[in-house]
Amino acid sequence: MGFLMRGLTLLLVLVLFVQVKAAPMNVVGGRPEVVEEDWRAQYSQIMDQIGGRGRHNFPAEQIFNAQATILDTDKTPLDVGLRRVEAMIAKLKELPGAPNVRALEKKIAQIKADAATGDGSRGGSRENLELYIELRHAAREVVFANPLLDFDDIMFVARGVLNDQAKGKSEYDGDHFCDQYYGHNGRKDGGLFILKDFKSDNPKLINVVEGLKVPSGSNEGMQMSEGTFISPDLSWDGKTIAFGFSCGGTQKWKPENRFNIFKVNVDGSGLTRLTDGDYDDFDPCWLPGGRIVFMSTRRYGYGRCHGRPVPAYTMFSMKPDGSDLYSIDFHETNEFHPSVDNNGMLVYTRWDYVDRDHSAAHHMWHCFPDGRNPRSYHANYALPLTTVEEVGPGSINWRPWAEFNCRSIPGSEKYIATAGPHHGQAFGSLVLIDIGVPDDSKMSQVKRLTPDVRFPESETGTRNWSDMAYGTAWPLSESFYLCNYKDGAYVLDETGNRELICKTTNGLRVLDPTPLQARPKPPVIPIETYQGQRQKPGAPKATIGVMNVYISDEFGKLPEGTKIKQLRVVQVIPKSTPPANNPRIGFGDQSLARIPLGVVPVDKDGSVYFEAPVEKAIYFQLLDETGMAVQSMRSVTYVHPGEHLSCVGCHESKWGAPWAGSRPTAIQRAPSELVPEVENQVMFSFHRNVRPIFEGKCLPCHQEKDDRGPRNMDYGSLDQYIFYLGHGYRRHLHGGSRINPGKFGAMFSRMGKALLNEGHQKALKEGAFSGEDVRSIIMWLDMNSNEYTAYKDIEAQRHGEIVWPELDVDPNNITGVEQAGTPISAK
Repeated sequence: MGFLMRGLTLLLVLVLFVQVKAAPMNVVGGRPEVVEEDWRAQYSQIMDQIGGRGRHNFPAEQIFNAQATILDTDKTPLDVGLRRVEAMIAKLKELPGAPNVRALEKKIAQIKADAATGDGSRGGSRENLELYIELRHAAREVVFANPLLDFDDIMFVARGVLNDQAKGKSEYDGDHFCDQYYGHNGRKDGGLFILKDFKSDNPKLINVVEGLKVPSGSNEGMQMSEGTFISPDLSWDGKTIAFGFSCGGTQKWKPENRFNIFKVNVDGSGLTRLTDGDYDDFDPCWLPGGRIVFMSTRRYGYGRCHGRPVPAYTMFSMKPDGSDLYSIDFHETNEFHPSVDNNGMLVYTRWDYVDRDHSAAHHMWHCFPDGRNPRSYHANYALPLTTVEEVGPGSINWRPWAEFNCRSIPGSEKYIATAGPHHGQAFGSLVLIDIGVPDDSKMSQVKRLTPDVRFPESETGTRNWSDMAYGTAWPLSESFYLCNYKDGAYVLDETGNRELICKTTNGLRVLDPTPLQARPKPPVIPIETYQGQRQKPGAPKATIGVMNVYISDEFGKLPEGTKIKQLRVVQVIPKSTPPANNPRIGFGDQSLARIPLGVVPVDKDGSVYFEAPVEKAIYFQLLDETGMAVQSMRSVTYVHPGEHLSCVGCHESKWGAPWAGSRPTAIQRAPSELVPEVENQVMFSFHRNVRPIFEGKCLPCHQEKDDRGPRNMDYGSLDQYIFYLGHGYRRHLHGGSRINPGKFGAMFSRMGKALLNEGHQKALKEGAFSGEDVRSIIMWLDMNSNEYTAYKDIEAQRHGEIVWPELDVDPNNITGVEQAGTPISAK
């Protein structure tokens, strides 16, 4: 505080320092050497890159702007600095209201002349560094004169987790892309801040919640500044901040240590609690229509690959006063970072690993603001697509493992995101995503904005803190951005210039730098679901329609001559126990429990139209005349009360011409009802429905002759006869990310093929077993050949008893077709 008391001017940079236990904020300012220290660090970094350390030779087509790389012609950091500043000038001149850059151009010419006549030709010499610092001083003024920086104040949080820079990383303490968002893992000594007049020589730091106390509910009366903060979002009019807050306690899973959502006016007035309870609520996102979407663990369920509790969080919606709160998202595991794109759609990251590798898919998804129609247009299916016959070329390492904090770029159809790790926090390298380009499951849609940093894990093979460089970018255009870089907030441009705004000195990060100003609202998309206060008697039932199941991309084409007769709807059950594979549901590693909800007819023209289960994670399978699945999803969708979900086909190309067929016959009639495939389908399971067939009808025949089928049909002995998928993207037969039609489930398994052979067909005609027996076995093989359908009461399930799952199943309404409102959990 001594610098402020002596009245020194804040100049060029603000350095934040917070004492332990939320003592008064100490701000060190008025020291130009802090900015120069950052420039010197960048100079050394560039020197290392020129020397080969930290230099990455990526394919040119992957890089958004080659100026951000090290070129073969670069001999010194000054060479790099000069060409990047000149490239920035060229970009600035393209903008309306471009600043006057003549003084900077004159300075560049002078520096070039000095470098040519002095000792600056020696890379790393004192003169070279001094000229580089001169260049950066002159360029900084032009950087801040950018017309896109047409605001004076910036909002951000200072935040970290318990072991950000610890040598021994602990996922349970926050060094994991899920665990970082539990309130008990947040570090104190941060805060919610506004930096006023950030471009001036006298910026001023405002602690937005200084002196404010928790107004109600959990931790009522505690000083807000003593807690931890996360994910602020500024309202569209620029007046109110919604943010996540935890008291800072570190005891795991205590209600008082959870993140809750608050809002406050930018002047510190109007502090209001919006959520409370034994949940983590965070990542609030203001919708153009006024509601707030946020992430929450309220849906319950756990991740499936952990040795510790990792509760799932998905999207919820509420009014801006915290009322009318309900789930809009019924995915079975974690999702992240909702934002609103230029078209008014929600953009977020989904962790999607239904029947596939847990590290392969955490990328950008879209849905309507009320949660309808969740879709992936980018990177959801890693290579190799299939491993059922052979493990072909391809790797999840050919692209980022994950992409976080996806945001729409103003005036563009593209998005900015952070390419990050699975086993680490949501930081890494910045990328630009163009979903208008067909996805090749590699890098076709992705351009590197920061090629100085490799993609964590997928390219580094590590999870070092040094890999987690960039994060939480706020795009100003395709060329200019605000972003986090390690412990600071910066103005970054596509040519590689990085100019410091502010930084912390206590190991936290400056996250979510946001212009403090009103923004143009995207279109307001009306709510078309009937949830919360919109529930009403007589609301329309939800439906699902597919125009033509035969329409697909090239990989998804059905085998020639295939006739699809029915569509099966399968529900996956969120995991209700914390440890991975405890209990193990089946042969598939980290497999989900699931139950069949029924089948509906497919018309001759390939169309389907049926009453939809609501508020459940479901997927679809296409069945031929034998009842065997020819095609199946390796993802889930869900439907809300009153929603009308429509698809063109099954894995149809998202980049082809719009569908323009004749009106499908199925939608010309009332929607079909889900009907059970077998008579005793309620909580269909191996021990209740399949094992009795094996023991009573299959084994006696097998044991009669030595050459007939397996002689032991206990579950654990059936691996070689069945079909299943799971974790391990390159695992032969059980890996990949998509279904190769016709090479799946019953029809591809030894057991399923045997059911169609001459001997079994003869036995079927002679009454040795029934058509329903065959259908039961087929359905079980198609649904990943699991042993259990719930994550509890294993012994009861082994005895063939019905055990109701703890989540998302109502015993009074198994299909969920008529269900509306909040999900009902069976206990």
